[in-house]
Amino acid sequence: MSLPGDAVARGLIDSRIGITCRWWEKNNPLPSNEIASKLTAQNLNLHVNHFESIDPATGKPFCEETPFISLSCGTVERSTAVKTNFVHTARHTALWFGTRFGRKPVAYLYYCWVILAPRSAVAVEGVAEEVRDLNTYRRYSPYQTEGEVAAKILVPANQIDRCEKWEWDRVHRTFRSPWIHRNPGFVPPEALSNVREML
Repeated sequence: MSLPGDAVARGLIDSRIGITCRWWEKNNPLPSNEIASKLTAQNLNLHVNHFESIDPATGKPFCEETPFISLSCGTVERSTAVKTNFVHTARHTALWFGTRFGRKPVAYLYYCWVILAPRSAVAVEGVAEEVRDLNTYRRYSPYQTEGEVAAKILVPANQIDRCEKWEWDRVHRTFRSPWIHRNPGFVPPEALSNVREML
């Protein structure tokens, strides 16, 4: 993420709230009675494929009040011509977006988990959409290789493991991480596991 500074970055964890969507940031308190009208397939398409386009419902750029949160989990691009798979890592994609494609010197990465819907379930607030999954989201998207998962409304603080600050060195064209802020209230995803160990 591109944020104003270290205090704000740490505050997303320390506040015990977490990462909120831009719609919530602009409308606090969140108008919860409007959530259902925001979580639609049309709005998800705007978020994924037309992020900065004008929202026909509001007349403003959709990115200013999106109910979704873009998370990067990496993906694989297949080239049938050269019979090769190209891996796009989550970290690389997140750093590229967090530094606004190298225009900003600092990005903050949050390591978190969300529950993924097994199929398209845009109206269900508690699950994220795996928009990179071509078995579910089959329409062509020029942004497929970004490996995006779209969370809805909020990523709770207890699902965020840590925040890392990354600095972009323009001279050497590399990233370095000067600090990590761990979340003492983190609950690992294994807490939801229904796998039983047996002898």
